[in-house]
Amino acid sequence: MGRTNSTYRNHLDTFFERFKTYRKGLRQESQQAYDRLKEKAHGHAHAASYLNSGRPQLPAFLSMLVGLQKETQRNSDEVERLEVEVEELKTQLEILETKAFEESSGVQG
Repeated sequence: MGRTNSTYRNHLDTFFERFKTYRKGLRQESQQAYDRLKEKAHGHAHAASYLNSGRPQLPAFLSMLVGLQKETQRNSDEVERLEVEVEELKTQLEILETKAFEESSGVQG
């Protein structure tokens, strides 16, 4: 016996199927971005299925937003980490430049 109610993932696939021609009209780079958004919606399908809705639009968009927020936060954290690393490297460079200057000018410390 099969299920009579479609799963959220089935509704989601149907939802994205309607945008197939839209995707085809996008440039390749935009198609890749579209596909990543679609993956984000599918990646949160387990949570969206709790809404038990036959209309996947809102849960799909919310799932995409959650995925984008996670990605944004990861990128922000990485930028922050790299900024700290750059500052540490600048400090090390200043120390090395000072030592090199002192050695070349005969200053002893």
